[in-house]
Amino acid sequence: MGFLKVIRTLKELAETTVSELNISKGNVLSPDENASKVLGILKDTNKTEAVAANGEKYGIITVRDLLGVDQPTNTKIETIWKQVGKINSNTSVIEAVDLMLRNNVTAIPLVEKDYVSLISQQDITSAMTNIPELSTIQAKDIMISQVVTVEKETSIAHARRIMLDKGFSHIPIINGDKVVGIITGDEIVSTFVTDITKTTTGDRSGEKVTRFPGQVGGFMNSQPLKVNPDTGVLEVVRRIKKMGEKYCLVVDDEEKLHGIITHRELIEIIHSLLPEPELPVYIVGIDEENFFETAVVEDKIRRTVERSMKIMEEITEVSVRVKSQRNKGERTRYKVTARALGPSISFNVENEDWGLMEAFDGLVDALDKKLRRSKKEPQKGSRRGRRRPNPHLKP
Repeated sequence: MGFLKVIRTLKELAETTVSELNISKGNVLSPDENASKVLGILKDTNKTEAVAANGEKYGIITVRDLLGVDQPTNTKIETIWKQVGKINSNTSVIEAVDLMLRNNVTAIPLVEKDYVSLISQQDITSAMTNIPELSTIQAKDIMISQVVTVEKETSIAHARRIMLDKGFSHIPIINGDKVVGIITGDEIVSTFVTDITKTTTGDRSGEKVTRFPGQVGGFMNSQPLKVNPDTGVLEVVRRIKKMGEKYCLVVDDEEKLHGIITHRELIEIIHSLLPEPELPVYIVGIDEENFFETAVVEDKIRRTVERSMKIMEEITEVSVRVKSQRNKGERTRYKVTARALGPSISFNVENEDWGLMEAFDGLVDALDKKLRRSKKEPQKGSRRGRRRPNPHLKP
């Protein structure tokens, strides 16, 4: 795969349209076809994803999907594909990255009038090999530090089950505390998920026959791609592309495993450039002549809520309703009510005063007090895939 231009900065890559990446068209499958067709395409293209389309429905089939297939000739694509969104040639790289990460997929269909293609995480990371600023980020800054490992004696069937249950496709193999190899979903699929199902003696006699016999030690790659924790990410990207791999193990001089980097961790560097969405604040009941006051109040409410979100549940929007009542002395009294909403939180606060800005100031104070009372201690506990903080990426 080639590129129409050399990209020199992360910002430039993020703003580049996917049309500027020379993506091959490839084959488009039908959901009615057999999974065996996917096997052939992935083998021919050295890819881990294929695209399928049916009218306005688009989806992808990955190696991980094929891991769960016993008989590809008897399995329809429609039973294993994942329907996802689509992009076009004018979509920016950072928008494509955002879609991939939010949908937890490794590729997105690229749809134009005359063709359908696929842009993958691997396509994007291949465009990162000439970006000098990646040298300032180290492998240990972006790696997944809690990695599931197995020993050489582990059965292929068990390794496959781990991949299906945990949702990943690479398992390092260790001997004691040293890395001796890696087993991948690609290897299991290409070796055991085949078009031909042979009848064995066990099948005929009623014995239990495993479809995935053997131990990982007999099928592992004993020379996995490895880097030191202090290796720059630019070097990581270049090695992954040169070796045609989808991963890189991070080990020390004694071959002890520290973490793993995949294409997902690399595109997350691009995703970090995406600005944080502004908290929606809706205010109704203010006359047009008070537009300036509206902008000031929105900013105050937004800053108050965003400050509290560091210590409590996320709030997704705040709506404010203003009611006014004029008395006989021509003075106007304002009543303002704010409603804060989130995935698992909802509450109202209100305040009244004779001046509009005074009423809003009291409302902001009441909102701040309510948020402080509602704050929750952060949940504790381990989580697989926790990453080390990266000082080079935006928080």
